[in-house]
Amino acid sequence: MSLEVKHVFYTYQEGSPTESHALQDICLNVDEGEFLGIVGHTGSGKSTLIQHLNGLLKPTKGDVLVDGLNINRKEAKGKLKELRMKVGIVFQYPEYQLFEETVEQDISFGPRNLGLSDTEVKQRVKESMELLKLDYKTLRKQSPFDLSGGQKRKVAIAGVLAMKPKYLVLDEPTAGLDPRGREEFLEQIAMLHRQGMTIVMVSHSMDDIARYAQQMIVMDHSRIKLQGTPQEVFSQPDVLDAAGVGVPSLTRLLLRLKEQGLDVRTDLIRMDEIKDEILRALAARGGNPSC
Repeated sequence: MSLEVKHVFYTYQEGSPTESHALQDICLNVDEGEFLGIVGHTGSGKSTLIQHLNGLLKPTKGDVLVDGLNINRKEAKGKLKELRMKVGIVFQYPEYQLFEETVEQDISFGPRNLGLSDTEVKQRVKESMELLKLDYKTLRKQSPFDLSGGQKRKVAIAGVLAMKPKYLVLDEPTAGLDPRGREEFLEQIAMLHRQGMTIVMVSHSMDDIARYAQQMIVMDHSRIKLQGTPQEVFSQPDVLDAAGVGVPSLTRLLLRLKEQGLDVRTDLIRMDEIKDEILRALAARGGNPSC
């Protein structure tokens, strides 16, 4: 089972003099249990693409399938509610969408709209809060507007998790968070992935993608420019620079060391691997750290 995007085009104001293409011939497959990173400069089509994954937008041309269900076909019309439960999308600054008086009421909004019993709704609220390490007893009656920025964002995402999505799609989830909040939040997302949830994450941070994604795509001017594992994609720095995204800082370090004559591999992305590789290269040239 998977998310499939097949030769998708999306055109604004099709047929008019101001026609513009937001997506052009996009082909993508997200396997169940995968962590996919999507990067690209502003306006490259990232946000437009993810809105196709649960039918918020429908292709001008091409097909999007969620576990085999084609959202463009007639048979999908009566199943959009089910589809949007299966694919949960968290947009940038989701805390701006909080509106209820208490944390519990806000998180329970979606499940209640599913017609679930009070018992089931309460259980889903507790489970989603626990997943994100939000203390249910302490926070349930608090106003979400009295929480820290990081906690507000977790509450907003808990509301999506309470719908029990199979696929979680995040658009710049760490935007505006301080460094500590950012790290804590990303670790929570990584934990959800380790528990089996499929993650699609849009990010401007190459370092975050390098740390967490298993597969990634680079978008540029409404098309997919590069696609593969982070190691495969980050091994093409010239193409990345041309697409306006660059490479992770640690990859840049390896490339600079290579230019200066140190015989290091440049396809590594994990901190421990990079440290060992630099020490190995230094030892091989006699331990001289000046290069």
